This record gives sequence, C-alpha cells and structure tokens, in this order.
Amino acid sequence: MICDTNARMESPSPNPPRRELLRAIGRWSLVALVVNSIIGSGVFGLPSTVAALIGNYSPFAVLAAGAGMSVIMGCFAEVASRFQQAGGPYLYARVAFGRLMGIQTAWMLWLGQVAAPAANANLFVVYLGEFFPHAKDPLPRAVILTVLVGVLTFINIHGVRAGAQVSNLFTAAKLVPLFAVIVLGLLVLQHHHWNIASAPVASHGTSQWLKSMLLLVFAYGGFETALAPMSEAKDPRRDAPFALFTALLTCTVIYALIQWVVVGVLPDAAHSQRPLADVARLAVGPVGAALVAVGALICFYGYLSAKILAMPRVPLPWPSKGTSPKLSRQSIAAFKPLMSRFSYSRPWSGDSRCLANSNGM
Repeated sequence: MICDTNARMESPSPNPPRRELLRAIGRWSLVALVVNSIIGSGVFGLPSTVAALIGNYSPFAVLAAGAGMSVIMGCFAEVASRFQQAGGPYLYARVAFGRLMGIQTAWMLWLGQVAAPAANANLFVVYLGEFFPHAKDPLPRAVILTVLVGVLTFINIHGVRAGAQVSNLFTAAKLVPLFAVIVLGLLVLQHHHWNIASAPVASHGTSQWLKSMLLLVFAYGGFETALAPMSEAKDPRRDAPFALFTALLTCTVIYALIQWVVVGVLPDAAHSQRPLADVARLAVGPVGAALVAVGALICFYGYLSAKILAMPRVPLPWPSKGTSPKLSRQSIAAFKPLMSRFSYSRPWSGDSRCLANSNGM
C-alpha cells in the first residue's frame, strides 16, 4: 500500500503547473500555523464545561485527550511526510481512495473549516461589544466583519510570506495572555498552599468522562488545515511531522495548565461563563479580566488569520487531479497564485459544479 502510494505520488502529472509557488513557510512558521489553527475560542469557555462534567479530574482528561490525539496526528504526520503538494487531507484521501472520496473530503473540510473562522469572527464582535456596545448593531457589525476579513485578505494577496509572518505574530500574541493567566493562577494557588478551590462533582460516571473527552478532542482539532499549504513550505516532508507533534505538545501543556488553574482557583468553576477572565479577576482585579478580554480578541483574530492563510490552498490541486471542470483547470493554472488568495472568500468559485461535471463521480 505504501509503495503504491509513493509511486502514484511521484508519478509525473500529465498537466504540470506552469509555475512553482514560493516556498516561504519554514519549520517554526509551520509550527506556529498549526498552533494558531488549533487554539481558537474554545480555550476561553471549555474549561468550565469540562469542570462541570468531571470536576477536579478534568486536567487528567485534558492529558488523556492529548494522548489520544497523538495517535491521530501520528497518522497525519506519516501521510504528510510523503507529500509536498498543497491540499492536505483532500490530497491524501484523493491519492489513497480515489476521486469520489477526495471530493467528499474536500467539501467536508471546507464546510467545517470555513464555518469555524466565521464563528470566531462573530465572537470577535461579541467580545468587542464589551468595550464598544454599539459594535453589535447591524451596520457597525457588518463594517467590523468586513474590515476583519478584508485586512487579512489584503495581506495574503501580497504573498504567502506576508501571511505566514502575520500568523507567526498572532500566534505569539495569543500565547502571551494564556501564559499570563497560567502564571497568575499558579501564584494564587501558591498563596493558598496549592489547595484546590473547586467543589468536587457528585459523580464521575463513564458518561461524563466520554462527554468531556469528546469536547476536548474537538479542542485539539483544526490542525489538518495547516497541512494545506505544503506546496509553499520549505521542506514539507520533514517539517510537517515536526510541526504537528511540537504543536500538540504545546497545546497539551497549555490546555492542561489552564484547566488546572481554573479548577484550582475558582470556587465554582463549573458555573463560570468566562473562566479565564474570572481567574485573572481573582488574581489582579478587574484589570486582569479586561486584559483577558483583549487577549480573547487577539486569539479570535489570530485563528482567523491562520484559516485565511491555509484554506485557500485546499483547492489548488483540484485542477491537476481532475476534480474541477476544464474551465477551472485552465483558469487556475494561469492565475493560481492570485486565485489562492481569494478562494477563501468564494469557496464555491470554479468548483460548485464539480459533482455534476467530473467524470466517474
């Protein structure tokens, strides 16, 4: 099976691309992209939900979910190490199982990973409304959302290097408030001699553990979109596995420590609507809660920057694989670098007729 996949992967394409894309994403930029694609809005609300299910045992559930995700990421790392083209999960499914499975994977990826940043953009407006109440009004909301997406689109039009640099910046910026909450929480715990404040949950049945694991596995998702721009990575076969496991380790440590300080600091973590802000408020007062709110805005926008960088690369291999119609193959071959920037805003462009026009479907 592996040999056959390699053979099919290395076989020359009957319609080779006219130009090579710039390989500007280095190893650590790819790590930042994976982290940026994983950590979104969930980290600001999920700790209280998991604490409501299994209480003080929730940090162990975070570690168990990370261990379980290592198996899935290991599979992705193995497959990604055999490709250097764009497409990510679509490309892997297309080569291994054929066109039908490839197009199904492609559109499921689009539906899931285009809806997720849209939800984060909406949450950005909701959190911004805490500082500017009129931001939630229809007209200001439309203007804010347009600016959010428009600025990132403009940056990515200038090339993958600029998009990767913005992703790096937001990855570092979103980690700062998260580590700040962790440090503040640990200081509070030290002051209270490491006594856990949260009240224990009455029961920890199998159902509660399964629900918590399902939620936590979702929190580790999103990494697959970071594998889409491999045609613009400097050394994708080596860097993709490294980036996946480094990002998984980073996110596991952050999630586990955050869960620990939430259940340790908050007396009633299960009913906290904004657990991270509540931890910061207990540590340094209202200023801490406001800083966490600003950090949430940065986190939401950083997540959006990662998706706008990665998702337009998913349809890049469609023309060469016969997934898209003939007209789209010709147009993308001629204008591939520019179209890759715009396809996030128009996921239906060129391929809305794939199922009807592709032979063998």
